[in-house]
Amino acid sequence: MASRLVLTALAFEANALHPLRSALDWGVIATGVGPARGRATAEQAFAAARPAFALGVGVCGALSADARRGEIALPQTAVSDAGVVERIAPLPERLLEAVQMAAHKVGVGVRADQGIASVERIAASPADKRELALRVGARWVDQETFAWAQAARSHGVPFYAIRVVLDTASDQLPSWHPGTWGHALRLPLHALRARRILQQIGRELACLRW
Repeated sequence: MASRLVLTALAFEANALHPLRSALDWGVIATGVGPARGRATAEQAFAAARPAFALGVGVCGALSADARRGEIALPQTAVSDAGVVERIAPLPERLLEAVQMAAHKVGVGVRADQGIASVERIAASPADKRELALRVGARWVDQETFAWAQAARSHGVPFYAIRVVLDTASDQLPSWHPGTWGHALRLPLHALRARRILQQIGRELACLRW
């Protein structure tokens, strides 16, 4: 069984971490999207694997105007839709150094002093993101980190989070409305960049010796 477990929401994120999938004592699992699926799959994984620690890794959205695309987020808290807060431990020094090395190689920044909102419904518009930022005071947004952190705590598994900003606070996520189609055309390019950043993170983590 893997002693270090990585949770992602999407297969796209898990596949980007292929260096870890073939590394000794690492496991990578895509839990599915959303709090319910994320928690259920994480609970099963923790019960089966009993890992030494777990990492929640993947892409996220930005709620703060100064959070740039590609920024590596190391949230210290995760906040649910109901306002419940889960504390997330800071990355241990060796993991942090690996993430910082990845950030240096791909030319992005790292922020580790803020929180992430984990929501049921995607914050798709700039207005949605502004409202959420005001309500919970977080810098980033996703759908699974809170659920993963809860599952980890319930199983006594140390949990850390690493996210890469895919969409900024001013981005409109695509919908069927014609006004969002330009964003839809650009999203694959942004996703490719996020994938490259995740790949580099995976490479650096896979190089660690335990």
